Amino acid sequence: MIRKSFVAGYFFILLFLVSCSSDDNNTSSLSIEEQNTADDTAIINFLNSYYFDDLGKVTKFSDAVTPQDKEPLSKNAKKSSLGYWIVTNPNADKGINDSLTADGKNNILIHYSLKYFIASEGGNGYSTLYTSSSSIDNSGIAQEDPFFYKKPKNDTIKSENYYVIKGIVDGLKDFKPTNKSINDLYNVLQGVIIVPSRLAYGREENYTNSKNATFILNFELYKVCPKDQSCN
Repeated sequence: MIRKSFVAGYFFILLFLVSCSSDDNNTSSLSIEEQNTADDTAIINFLNSYYFDDLGKVTKFSDAVTPQDKEPLSKNAKKSSLGYWIVTNPNADKGINDSLTADGKNNILIHYSLKYFIASEGGNGYSTLYTSSSSIDNSGIAQEDPFFYKKPKNDTIKSENYYVIKGIVDGLKDFKPTNKSINDLYNVLQGVIIVPSRLAYGREENYTNSKNATFILNFELYKVCPKDQSCN
């Protein structure tokens, strides 16, 4: 009886490991073309499944809040010629006119939540939305030049591509700063930038340790400052 229980337990453990291995292989074995297609499908699903809440936070529809109650992100979404998506929150501060742009060279002060998913073939395109980094959920204080925007000055070894998500930098150029100070609270987040893996880290090693990941930045751009001047 003990032997039978041991064999049965071993069988289920082996089945679990094989299943996990199969899932991992499914994600990692996609060709680049297949991954690009999966990313694009998943992004469309995301845009149709989420909305801006009253604070501008990206929130998933539920039984309590449906597309009949709130506009899905897809309503205001625009795809750039490069392939990343921008969704401007119609209820947020549009920002001030400023000659400086968030171009990856100038410094910025930004309040944000950066999430990601890894798209797979079939179904809705993804299953889990992970948080990579967030000033909103953690310190509650806006952050100057986060890693996805500019490589940290104290790292003389890693390349810029190890940190910076170029699609996010390109997307931020379309937003104007609201001219807030570091300790100011956000009123309503300005929008979202969604970057498929091919415009993020792709399959290269990176700071977030997430290959094939599509990134979603939900944010308010507080300030843009000259590269030789701190925004704090």
